[in-house]
Amino acid sequence: MTLEAVQEAAVADASAEADAIRRGAHERAEQVLAGARAEAAALLAERRGAAERLADLEERERLAQARAQARATVLRAQQAVLTEAVAAVRSAAHRLVEDRRYRQVVEQLAADARERLPDPVEIVRVPAGGFIARAGSRQIDYSLDAQVDRCLAAMADELERLWR
Repeated sequence: MTLEAVQEAAVADASAEADAIRRGAHERAEQVLAGARAEAAALLAERRGAAERLADLEERERLAQARAQARATVLRAQQAVLTEAVAAVRSAAHRLVEDRRYRQVVEQLAADARERLPDPVEIVRVPAGGFIARAGSRQIDYSLDAQVDRCLAAMADELERLWR
């Protein structure tokens, strides 16, 4: 074997070893890239899922806020209607003072108070109409405003049906 043959064999072995190292490095680089791509895809999917969940939560929150605002608007409108109705009823009740039958109704209510309260019963007129009956520590409010309040309270179920 000649020196030249040994050199050629050494160069051939070195070339083969370099090719094997290059192939191994290339395969390892491919594996690392494939792993990185898979990890990036998984991370992207996880972040996309998190973003979608966050968007869903935000949408539900906005929907809940919109429903709450709508409900508050409805309640304010109902309260305004009820306030106007009560004012109109009170005004109509106060006009009853001018009715010729008013004195007769007040007398009937005073008789009712005398039956319900122990003697002596004190009848105290209320400037806006009606009276308050007192006997000792007990009293019954027969004022027009109290009568309106009792009438509306008795109609609560009926009034509630107006909103349905």
